[in-house]
Amino acid sequence: MSDAFDQWVEWRHKPRRDRRNIPAELYAAVMSLPEADRSDRQRVNEVVRSHDEARREGRTVWLYLDYHDRAPRTIEDSGLVKVFASADVAERWLKENDPEGVAWEYEVEGGRARGSVWLHSHDPESTDIGDVDWGRLFASQACAEKWVEQNDPTAKFGSIRFRSDAHERLR
Repeated sequence: MSDAFDQWVEWRHKPRRDRRNIPAELYAAVMSLPEADRSDRQRVNEVVRSHDEARREGRTVWLYLDYHDRAPRTIEDSGLVKVFASADVAERWLKENDPEGVAWEYEVEGGRARGSVWLHSHDPESTDIGDVDWGRLFASQACAEKWVEQNDPTAKFGSIRFRSDAHERLR
């Protein structure tokens, strides 16, 4: 039986027209690694196990950015970021509202996602949520503030509160 690393490598190096795919969860976990670590069997298997555990414990959410109008926007703009509590909820919403859209899975730091998450991005004008360093999600404002204080003390606190169960931004 192949491990997560074997599945990743087989998919990554498949012939161009090959329509084979891998589970979205495996892809999301591996893409959360820096490029250099994606060819390390131990790191790939470790991050996939960690993401699976976080998902089982309710410590992941799915993010979608709505930037169809291509107007310059930041994460603080109403309606730009939608947060979904599960892949199923995200898929249903995408099917009805944006069939070509993509939601990315993110791990929530500091505990389970319960009703809201706090988002911090060191580049609030970036819309590349597939980028490993785009942002961080936190279970509470206190967790977010502590992380910012320890890791990015000169930055403005740019977190936004969302309701993850209803995928709507709180005012």
